[in-house]
Parts: sequence; C-alpha cells; structure tokens
Amino acid sequence: MENLLTIKDAAQFLNVSEMSLRRWTNAGKLKCYRVGGKKERRFTRQELEHFLQTQEGRVPLGICGAAVEDSSHIAHFYRDAAESVAAGIEFSACGLSRSESILIVSTETKLSQILAGLELLGFPVEKLKSEGTIVTDTGRCVFNEQVHFLAAAMADFPIKKGSRLLGDMVWAVEKGWTMDEICRLESKANHLLHGSNKLILCQYDLTYFGADMAMKAFDAHTLTLYRGEIQQSPYFRGSTGERP
Repeated sequence: MENLLTIKDAAQFLNVSEMSLRRWTNAGKLKCYRVGGKKERRFTRQELEHFLQTQEGRVPLGICGAAVEDSSHIAHFYRDAAESVAAGIEFSACGLSRSESILIVSTETKLSQILAGLELLGFPVEKLKSEGTIVTDTGRCVFNEQVHFLAAAMADFPIKKGSRLLGDMVWAVEKGWTMDEICRLESKANHLLHGSNKLILCQYDLTYFGADMAMKAFDAHTLTLYRGEIQQSPYFRGSTGERP
C-alpha cells in the first residue's frame, strides 16, 4: 500500500479543514483507514484525488460533508442554538481553509461563540479580522444601511480568493425588522452572488420564525439545509421574485 497521509496532510491536500474531513469520513463520503491504538484516520492520495474529481465544479460547504454549486444561497433551518453555532463555525472554517474571506452577521452572543470556535480550531481570529479576512457585524436597524454595508463589505473582498457570507437572521428580529424587510434583504442578497467564488448561508431559528417566514425563505434560497440534509428549493424565485 502507498504511503498513508495523516488527517492534517489530507486537509492540506484538499485545502479544507480537518473538521470537514472528519464529517466526510463519518458520513462515508471519503474513504479512510484507521491505524494504531487510537484508530487515527489515514488517507491515500488516490482516494483523495478521486474525491476531488467527484466534487469538480462544486464547493465544499463545510457542513455535513456537503458540496454545493458555486454562488449558492442556502437557508439553514434549526431549532437548537448550538446547532446554528456549530454550523456557523464549520461553514466559516471551511472558507478560511480555502483562503476565502468571511463576513459574519449575527447576534453578539452567537458571534462571540463562532469566533471562539474558530480560535479553538487554530485560526488567528484577531489577526484575520485586522487583515479584513474576517468581517463581523451585529446588523443595522435601517434596511438601506444594512444593504449598503453588505454590498460594500463583499465588494472589498479579493475576488479570486472567494468569499462567504454567514447570517443568522435572529439579528434582524432583535433589530426590530419586519418580515417584509427580511424578505427584501434576502432578495438583495441574491444580487451579491453575481460572479463566482461566493456562498451565502442564512440561518433561521424555527422557534423565532413561523411557517410563513419559512416558506418565504424557500422562495429566496436555491438550497435548504434541515436536519443535516441539503435539498434543492422547489420554490426558489431568485432576485426578481419570479420562479425560473
């Protein structure tokens, strides 16, 4: 058998986080060998290259071992705050491992938890923030101010390296936004995806948002994430409000 790669080596080979590799191997999406008394993961270059070929044209989401089309707009529905934080950490860590820029809009509590989680994974958060690789915000009370901020922040990111926007929409509830304003913002977000090397993940706490808002989120997002499964949204209307 050819020389086996450690999980650190494999993560560098695929340009992803070690957390993503653990998810993929646990889900059976990437073959690994267990060696030694601690049953540590080991990988072959052949298996890693095969995995890359199956993912061609798609971008690793960082969550549940999923890969999605470039420029995807994903709605994540959850009921447990810990789930949203974990997904936010995984999504952001995957982007940072790919040298992408990250914009996070969330409540102060969740924002601090996500950044702390990234620190635990070895990312120098303060340094990345000072460099502009990580940009954080707790949201604005005025719709136009928020739209301007998002557009300006995304425009400042290096185009070739790619970028990700993570937004837990509970922040909008805390800022007093109406359902209509949230829907309008989601429509505007689709314009931010023009081009390539971009992903947007919007999180919806089902204990805050009812069925009506959930259905409207289906309209605004190309993909949905619920209970660990990624699905194509059959109701996506795009930025124009019309179904394709």
